[in-house]
Amino acid sequence: MNEPLSRFKGTNCVAYGQRRDEHIVQLIYAGTAFTRKQIEQIIIPKRKSSKRIMLYALSRLEKQRRIKKWQLSPQLPSIYYSRKPKQLDHVLLVNEVYCALLSQKKSWQIIEWKWRYEILGGIVVADAMANIYLEPDRKGRKVIFVEVERYPSKRFNKPEQYQKVYDSNWIREEWSAIKGNTAIFPTILIVTDEELIIKSDLDFKIASIEQVKKDIFRILRG
Repeated sequence: MNEPLSRFKGTNCVAYGQRRDEHIVQLIYAGTAFTRKQIEQIIIPKRKSSKRIMLYALSRLEKQRRIKKWQLSPQLPSIYYSRKPKQLDHVLLVNEVYCALLSQKKSWQIIEWKWRYEILGGIVVADAMANIYLEPDRKGRKVIFVEVERYPSKRFNKPEQYQKVYDSNWIREEWSAIKGNTAIFPTILIVTDEELIIKSDLDFKIASIEQVKKDIFRILRG
């Protein structure tokens, strides 16, 4: 999922188009559901013809029955999916965080992303885990657990869950970043539009989806 399509440019237009289509299908199956704009941001960002190219590619893949399309009303964007999730809005918000990371990262940064990430056998199941580092030596590595909470006022126990993880043996986990002789516990990004105050010694960051779309890296640095 993290292989750049630019590697295929200049080789063969057909091969590049096929690789792009495969990338789209793999993305949708991995992340379940996306809008056209989200797929654009991930697959072919910052091109004048991105919208036209993506609409054509998605239409072709839908006709081939490799992906599915759903639209609630003409005023709303179409959703492209592999299997229609029960919590569609939640899934789209998680993928909006992914888009923000990819579209705002610097050219020298690498983003590795995993959806629905089980931590320590399922003590917590994060909506996603992001691994951010610099090439080629992985310097400045930062790990983020992503949690989208649409209605935390109804039920919210993430601080207690993550404290259980912190109190466990996690130093050798893949998400444990080592700086010097110190293991660094990941930042936990809580995306919500509700007012939320968290009392914890862990590194929780709280932001709305609009703040994430504006400058996610500023949030993570804060």
